[in-house]
Amino acid sequence: MGINSTEVSYGFGQMGSAVANVAAAPIYPPKDHVIVAIQCLGTTTFTALETETLDTQGPQFPTHQDDELASAGGPDANYLGVVEAPATSGVAATGVITLSGDIAATNALIKPGQIVLIGADNDDIDTGIEIDTAAGHIEPIYQGPNRQWLEVVSISGGGTGTVLVTVKGVGAATTANLGSIDTSNTLYFLDSYHGAGGTTVETIEFPVGTIYGRWTKVMTSTTAGVICYFGK
Repeated sequence: MGINSTEVSYGFGQMGSAVANVAAAPIYPPKDHVIVAIQCLGTTTFTALETETLDTQGPQFPTHQDDELASAGGPDANYLGVVEAPATSGVAATGVITLSGDIAATNALIKPGQIVLIGADNDDIDTGIEIDTAAGHIEPIYQGPNRQWLEVVSISGGGTGTVLVTVKGVGAATTANLGSIDTSNTLYFLDSYHGAGGTTVETIEFPVGTIYGRWTKVMTSTTAGVICYFGK
């Protein structure tokens, strides 16, 4: 019996594919399509995984790109969540965290209901993020009996200068350590589209197998061969 599901037909390459077994030769999808899956026929290193940057409209995928901020052309990958923001201090009793700097764009992206990760400073997409448990980070667990996370309750203040984010612990979580937050901490805000902690693929060797996503260009530095499958 044939497959009648449009989702399956569009999502697994039945709309065309391309194969390449040469290095430094890009593959592009047809008009109005993206590359939805890449099958590695041997150990493969990618020099280009150009994502369809969906940002607030949809999920992010593995990429070679180093663009961490919207001002640099990103975010392209699940590195910093919706946005990252530097902290200046925290107040353990009330769960209010003060953000620092001229962050008009950041303020607009922080919303009630987002998950908060408390990280160390000087993180970047090539090395990933570092979590600061001593400053009150709570490991987010979304399901099951141990569900817990740190969540944005509200955000107040102007587009520049002092911005206050009020957070609360959910489930087994508490906010007892938030008073330890200082200028060495960076906050990461997650929603249903944006994760955090991912790095670039520049030095990764992928084994035989398939990866899935939404890419507009694929190129490798190896000759093992890849098959790129197109979808909507």
